[in-house]
Amino acid sequence: MRAASRVLVRHFGLLVVLLGAGIVATAPMAVGSDGIVRYDALDALLRHGTLDRTKYSLYGPLAAAPLWYLGEAVGYPTETVWAFNRVALLLALGALWLALRPVLARAERVRFAALVLFGSAFPWHVLGFFGEVFHVCCVGTGLALLATRRGFWALVGGALCVWGTANVPASAVGLALACAVLCWHRRRARYLLIPACAAALVLLENSVRRGSAFAGGYAGEAGFRTVLPYSGLPDFSYPLFFGLLSILFSFGKGLVFFAPGLFAKYPECDEPRAADARLVYRLWVAVVVGLVLVYARWWSWYGGAVWGPRFFLFAALPAALVLARWTARADRYSTWANGLVLAAVALSCWVGLNGLVFQGAGSVRYFENNFEHEHLTWYVPECSVLWQPFVAAIPLGGRNHQQIAAFALAFAYLAWPVARVLAARAWIALPGAWRTVRTGPRWRF
Repeated sequence: MRAASRVLVRHFGLLVVLLGAGIVATAPMAVGSDGIVRYDALDALLRHGTLDRTKYSLYGPLAAAPLWYLGEAVGYPTETVWAFNRVALLLALGALWLALRPVLARAERVRFAALVLFGSAFPWHVLGFFGEVFHVCCVGTGLALLATRRGFWALVGGALCVWGTANVPASAVGLALACAVLCWHRRRARYLLIPACAAALVLLENSVRRGSAFAGGYAGEAGFRTVLPYSGLPDFSYPLFFGLLSILFSFGKGLVFFAPGLFAKYPECDEPRAADARLVYRLWVAVVVGLVLVYARWWSWYGGAVWGPRFFLFAALPAALVLARWTARADRYSTWANGLVLAAVALSCWVGLNGLVFQGAGSVRYFENNFEHEHLTWYVPECSVLWQPFVAAIPLGGRNHQQIAAFALAFAYLAWPVARVLAARAWIALPGAWRTVRTGPRWRF
């Protein structure tokens, strides 16, 4: 019996990860929005051989072609293609498990996977067919391979970075920054070929689909005019300062709320190949910095009428890596640091649960009259998708309660090492605090 208990404790983290994979695989499908445009473009190409001129890249949807053919065979092409993002995420997690194996301990890799599945914005993103998941999976895995491998697997990593970036052209700046970090670290300029190849693919697609290498399909695009002073302006018209403030700190879109681990210090250690693990983190952060700098000036920096900061899903990777390392080594850090980490883990798990269970329910009323009041969901706490469930009653079904129970279990697993350290330190400190209260100077009015 004791042996069985020890085995269960040892492998409990893997059970949590498998539970998370099941939650992702069986999540409901949110068919609609921009995903319909991407699906229609793929369907037109595979069914009729025609290339449309829509603004969204076809590089990502083309990766879903096997699912389209499978759907055609069984009679449900839309449903199978809509499962693409969850398949991509699970495959990428498996690839990252292997890529990070030389530089991360097993416990940290388990915690990293659990945080991606339960403590990030991924649970919402797998519901649809947006392009961000494919970008994160390809570029995140590719950079990990470039940092930890040599030879053939490094070439595979470079190819993944090119493919994923070509699917989201605005992410080219982030890839360029990451490759600049890699060049500096390795003292090799050849890594600059990676963003150059990605840019070439983008220009090629523009030429083939729209007749000009520089016709990205977004020219002159703008939102509706509202009470906001910079609304209704096209392209990169939003002031950089306000864009940075909003992307980082707004209640409904801010990364400090949706990826709190991103703002924690990377834990240093003296383990073998710790430098390579740190390099993976720096490459991932460089991509996030590039995304923030580019989208801060975009008129739709908030990503449209969707749940959370859609354009910045990539932040989930470095945030999960940092929190995985912190929680696996809680006894090495101060009480204050552990308290902040515990709060970050709790908020991260709430982000994942909120995106999967509530999905922004109650926000539709702010999008009426040409999105007249949409800005309330960005800046007002009680209108944010994160906090709206505490303000307005949102009905839940039996499946939702099962999902909530799964997230609670995952949080307990992730938070346990930190909570245990905090409880032990509090227990040690209690006698001294009690003696101070009893024997110290008496209180007076």
